[in-house]
Amino acid sequence: MKMGRIRSTGGFWLLVGALLLAAPLSLVAWTLLACTVHELGHLLAIRLLGGQVEELRLTGLGGVMIPQGTFGYGAECLVALAGPAASLVLALLAAPFCQTLAGVSLVLGLFNLLPLAPLDGGRVLGAVVSRLAGPDAGEKVGRWITRGAALALTGLGLWVVFRGGSFTLLLFAVVFLVFAQM
Repeated sequence: MKMGRIRSTGGFWLLVGALLLAAPLSLVAWTLLACTVHELGHLLAIRLLGGQVEELRLTGLGGVMIPQGTFGYGAECLVALAGPAASLVLALLAAPFCQTLAGVSLVLGLFNLLPLAPLDGGRVLGAVVSRLAGPDAGEKVGRWITRGAALALTGLGLWVVFRGGSFTLLLFAVVFLVFAQM
């Protein structure tokens, strides 16, 4: 059982560089571990469904596991939800020992459940709407929900920045807005 190839984009390295500049090395390490466990959840689901992974693409928004072939809508939902499930299990297991890892993993798992393309929640939303109303409807609904949610996150991000907080949420919201226009 071979994995396939691993590719990275410039956005991934920009994200890693920004994390290394802005956060303590221990937080970066815990974040990378949480992300690895999250992606292993997707990999396990793909393998349990009899699939193989063609490629793992590391992007500015995280990892994207690309299976060989296609899955049905139900299997797509299972694969998408396996990553957040793995993140939540890691958060529960790590809580007594490392609250930083537990917190990072919990935030990663919950954030990925947002109905934003290309996050796991957006994949589930797209699969459910596609199953109910057809693939074109799934794509359109997903794009509109991503736009609306990204606009709401942009507003929240601006509010956080003006209150003296971090610009991270605003940055991600803008990335999702751009993604929704594609």
